[in-house]
This record gives sequence, C-alpha cells and structure tokens, in this order.
Amino acid sequence: MGAFDGVLFDFGHTLFDTIAPEACVAQFRDGSGVDVDPVVFAAEWGMIRERSRLPDELAKGRDVSTDAHQRCWLELLAPLDGLAAGLAEFVYGFECSSKGWRPYPDTRTVLADLQRREIPVGVVSDCGWDIREVFAAYGLQELVGSFDLSYEHGACKPDRRLFDSACAKLGVEPARTLMVGDSWLTDGGAAAIGITALILPARDRTAFPALASVLDLTR
Repeated sequence: MGAFDGVLFDFGHTLFDTIAPEACVAQFRDGSGVDVDPVVFAAEWGMIRERSRLPDELAKGRDVSTDAHQRCWLELLAPLDGLAAGLAEFVYGFECSSKGWRPYPDTRTVLADLQRREIPVGVVSDCGWDIREVFAAYGLQELVGSFDLSYEHGACKPDRRLFDSACAKLGVEPARTLMVGDSWLTDGGAAAIGITALILPARDRTAFPALASVLDLTR
C-alpha cells in the first residue's frame, strides 16, 4: 500500500496552463479587427499575473463568488485597455472559458495512471467560474472524482472547508491524502489539517514533467 489513498489537485498552473499570449491576441484580432503587439501584451499580462498572486490581492476574496471574481479581475486587467479598447473584458472572458486553458503535457498521463491504480482524484480550486467545462473540453472529466470550487463554497483556500469537503467526497482521510498545487499561500494550507502538500516549482513546464513526482509519491 502506498503512502496516499487519494490525491487533490489545484487547477490553474498545476493541471492546466493558460494559452500562449500570441494565441489570445490573435483571437482578439479575429473578433475586433484590432492588432495588439503580442510581446507588449505578454509583458503587461505577466505583470498583472504577478500582482494577482500577491497577498493583498488574494485577501480581496475575488474567488468567493462570481460577482467578486469579475469585479476584481476586471480591475486587475484594466491596464490592458491602454493597449486596445475592450481588451481587458475580452481577456477576462477568454480566461473564464475552455479556450483560455490547455492541459500540461503530463496531465492526462498522470490522471489516467492514478485512475488505473484506483487512487481517487479531486480538484480543489480558487476560481469564480465553472472550470469543469475545461476538463470536459479536453476529455479529462472522467478522470476526476470530485470538484470543490471556492465560489461554490463561498470560501477560498487555505480555508479548511474546501479540503475537508474534498476528502469527504473521495472517502479518504486527510493524513492519507496528497494535495498538489503551485502556491504555498493557498494550496499549502492543506497541511494545517494533516494533508501532505506538494508545491510545484515555478518554471516552464513544457519541458519539465513536474507531475511525474506525484506518481512516484503514490506508489
């Protein structure tokens, strides 16, 4: 018997990555007829993402409801309208849909292997929209046993209610559960209730199969 009976995953930048900036501005151009320099856009969007991860931004509770999510993110994205009118709203809608996300190269392999070994998987995510559609778009929904989304709970990680709910749905004890994410501020909160937390390094994962360590830990 391995060390863990169940695995919980974060969504964004853990199982899925955002679409490349050039693809986003290409779709904006197709819909609006306005060209945006992808290099300038990528730099601006990168700074916005960095700001979105700061403790003061997370403290605003943007993921506790759909309304708060839209309001906070449109405020964060507002500088993009300096590049093109309507770009902020477009990017928000783009990233709140399956068009804006793609699984990492190792996502399907890892989820399928866990299912093959009958290790249940749950997704615990801070988000303000239904990310299940992303899993469905890539044919991955059948590899996930449960979803606990912050806006459906009215609470965000590291609030233990999300982790408790996920463990209960999967029928696993916290001490026998592994939480995998990319943020020590949020995903790392699982450790407070006895869940082992694996925080993935911030690096380009197209050539670095970070999720492979999950399979090693669950053998």
